[in-house]
Amino acid sequence: MIISYWTILLRLVLALLLGSIVGLEREQKERGAGMRTLALVTLGSSLFTIISAYGFLDLLGLPHVTLDPTRIASYIVAGIGFLGAGTIFMSREREKVKGLTTAASIWVMAAIGIACGAGLLLEAITTTLLTLIVLVVLSYVEGRLVRSAMLGAQHINIEVSQVNGELLAKVYETCAGHNITIEKLRIHDEEGIDVIGLSCRVTTAASIANALAALRALPGVHMIQMDENGAGETSTSLNRGKQEM
Repeated sequence: MIISYWTILLRLVLALLLGSIVGLEREQKERGAGMRTLALVTLGSSLFTIISAYGFLDLLGLPHVTLDPTRIASYIVAGIGFLGAGTIFMSREREKVKGLTTAASIWVMAAIGIACGAGLLLEAITTTLLTLIVLVVLSYVEGRLVRSAMLGAQHINIEVSQVNGELLAKVYETCAGHNITIEKLRIHDEEGIDVIGLSCRVTTAASIANALAALRALPGVHMIQMDENGAGETSTSLNRGKQEM
């Protein structure tokens, strides 16, 4: 059965709106796939589904011709994986994979677009609401539940004039004196500046604050950068020169 142009337009517009709503949430959190990306994902998935289901009906009358509308949907699921993979990357400082939630959002939005194209409009709207609950409500719940754990895991970058054994020993002594456990130490170069990266665990906010002040006072230390919540979204910088002015 051929559907009307207005029915097709309704499905495409709804897919576009649903993708834009979820994309706006991703945009506000400055993720790789934002409002325009997810809107295009749902719109394209919806159109592909409509084409698969209704675009080749004229061929059904030909001999030895069979059509399987589900094939394009399966190709959409496979193809969207490449787009989602582009949002996933490894954080060099903490060796932590980031972007998985955004990639999963692209995957879900493709399914919502397919649902719109297939005429399952109520199901598409319901799935969009559930997706927003996962991204907004569960994000808040997750933050509340793991806040203490996030306080314990910290990453500190110490920019120094030159890395040597004496300085490293003082860094270890300073951290130990403030009940900070260094789990991993990494030395790397950033634009000609030696950087000591510390992955450590702390017990209280006061201990990390006192440790940062003590580390900043060490000879040869120029600046300290710390991820406040362990997630890499915000950071605190302590610059020796600026503090003394």
